[in-house]
Amino acid sequence: MAATSDVESFLDAFQVFARAIRRSRGARSGGGADALTLSQYGLLEPLLDQPEARSSELADAAGITPSTATRILDALERNGLVHRGRSHRDRRAVAVSLTLEGRRRLEAAHAWVQSRELALYEDIDPRHRAVAVDLLRRLTVLADELADGPPDERG
Repeated sequence: MAATSDVESFLDAFQVFARAIRRSRGARSGGGADALTLSQYGLLEPLLDQPEARSSELADAAGITPSTATRILDALERNGLVHRGRSHRDRRAVAVSLTLEGRRRLEAAHAWVQSRELALYEDIDPRHRAVAVDLLRRLTVLADELADGPPDERG
């Protein structure tokens, strides 16, 4: 009977975790009303290390569709956080770059996210950190499997 209870507890905890992840996507990244949402942060994060990127590159890095990236970028551009224009690397391509305000907000979001991640790590008993890393990797694989959906049974 204990095994069933352990399985049920795990499945319940996983569902709670999955709901929290879905809720977090629209949540602000640790700041007030001017903070980036976690979805915006995830899309812009590659721009911390490079001056510009194509929207498709940002979408790929964030694990979202190009159309979702475009909707997010449209709002960010309206709010003066990003600029879209000709790429300096390839004049035929349109690139996304941060405005000064966009960089300020992205760096603030990055600092806050990193501080929360580090706090979680430090809160884990050092003897369990390797297990935590393994579990996070397994959750990543599972999340990707769930995102892909069931295998095509047509062959």
